[in-house]
Amino acid sequence: MRDFAGEEVKITKYLDPNSKAAEDLKRKQEMMAFSSSGLDNLLKQIDKKPKLNVLEKSRKDWSEFKEEKQINEELESYKKSGGKYTDRVAFLQRSELREYEQERDARLARQAKKQDADVLYTED
Repeated sequence: MRDFAGEEVKITKYLDPNSKAAEDLKRKQEMMAFSSSGLDNLLKQIDKKPKLNVLEKSRKDWSEFKEEKQINEELESYKKSGGKYTDRVAFLQRSELREYEQERDARLARQAKKQDADVLYTED
């Protein structure tokens, strides 16, 4: 539990059981179990809760959002794809521009043809 802007926030971390961080946590828990005295318990009660900074809170919120929306796999696939997403967006923008230019040219050609027909009709 941590304190963030006056609210208590619970942070859950998932560790690989074979990682160094997991081993350190196990050692720390074992030491706390052996050194639990009345004074240690009193200090735990008095000790302030560690504060949560904005970066940690954002990281926590983002991980919760990914779990809630179940988008982890999709994000991982985009991460592994390299720049394919940005290439696709750039391609779509270029193709939209090209389509717009073709439509504009066709529209202008029709307007020019209509004006030429009006000029020929009024000259007779």
